[in-house]
Amino acid sequence: MDFYGLTQEELRTWATGIGLPAFRANQLFTGLYRPDVMGFADIKGLPRDLIGRLANEFRLFPAEEHTRQESRDGTVKSLLRLQDGKLIECVSIPTSDRHTVCVSSQVGCAVGCTFCASGQNGVERDLTAGEIVYQILHHHRRRPVTNVVFMGSGEPLFNYANVLQAVRVLAEPEGLGMGRRRFTISTSGVPNRIRSLAQDEPQVTLALSIHAADDETRNRIVPLNRRWPLDDLMSAMDDYSTLVNRRMTLEYVLLADANMSPEHADRLALLARRYGAHINLIPFNPVTETPHIRPTTTQVDAFVARVTEAGGHCTVRGQRGADIDAACGQLKKKQIQATVDHHHE
Repeated sequence: MDFYGLTQEELRTWATGIGLPAFRANQLFTGLYRPDVMGFADIKGLPRDLIGRLANEFRLFPAEEHTRQESRDGTVKSLLRLQDGKLIECVSIPTSDRHTVCVSSQVGCAVGCTFCASGQNGVERDLTAGEIVYQILHHHRRRPVTNVVFMGSGEPLFNYANVLQAVRVLAEPEGLGMGRRRFTISTSGVPNRIRSLAQDEPQVTLALSIHAADDETRNRIVPLNRRWPLDDLMSAMDDYSTLVNRRMTLEYVLLADANMSPEHADRLALLARRYGAHINLIPFNPVTETPHIRPTTTQVDAFVARVTEAGGHCTVRGQRGADIDAACGQLKKKQIQATVDHHHE
C-alpha cells in the first residue's frame, strides 16, 4: 500500500484490523508528515518489530527525484521517476509569503490541446493518490507548501477518485492540514465530473481551461470539445455555479494565430459575465512541436482592452520558470515541463 494515499481514518482502520491500538496509527500519521522524518525508524517510540512489519506493508516513497532544475526566478522543476519507471513532473513556485506546488495527475494527457506538449503522446496511466500526495511532500520537505494546483500533466477529472483522495489526505489536520480553498483543480471540461465536484468538494477552486468561447475555434485547439461541445460544458458549469458560491476562473491561452480576434474577446467576456468569473490570460509559451505563435505585448494589450471593454475581468498570468521550460503548456515526458499558475498562488 502507498502510505501517503491513506487518510488518517483509513490508517486507523488498517491498524485496528491487524490488532494494533489506534494510537499507533495516529503516531504514524503525525510522524510521517513531519519534514524531518524520512522513514518509520525516525518515529520515536515505535517497537523494532513493528518498524519491520510496516516496511513490508507500506510503500513510503512511490517516486524518486531523477533530475532537478532551478529557474532564475526561484521556480524549481523536479522530474520524478515512479516505481514502474514512468516519469512525471511537479513544480515548486515560491513567493515571499506562499509556496505553491503544481502537480501532475496522470502520466501524459489524453486531452491533446494543440498548443500543449503534455498530450502529444497521449496518456499512459493515472497516478495513484499516494503518487500525487508525494509530489507535494517532495517540495514540502524544503519549504512548507501553502497551495496546490492540479495543472501539471493530465486531466485531473479523468482521474477523479485519486485526485479527490489526495486532496482529502493533504487536508488531514494531523498531516499537512491544508484547507480545501488552498487547492485549485484545472480542467479542460468533463461535464459529469464538474457536477460531481460541486457535490463532493465544493470548497476546492475550479479553473476551467476554456481557450475559446465558440465551438468552431475550440474544436480546433481543444479536441475534447468535439466530445463535449460548449453547450454541454456550459450546462454543467451552470449547475456547478448554482451549487457552489465561489468565484471560478476561466483560463485562456493566447494564441496569436488562433483565438485573439475582437470576436473571440467579445465571446470570452460574455461567457465570463455569465458566471461572474475571473479570466486568466496566458500568453502562449512556445512549444517546438506545435504550430502556434506567441502574441506580442501589443497584441496582448489589445486583447485585454477588448475583453475589459466588453465587461470581462481579466489579468495576464505572470510567466514563471520559462528559462527551464517550466511554464504553462511546456510539460513533456522527456524532460517533463510542467504548467505553473502564478495567478492561483
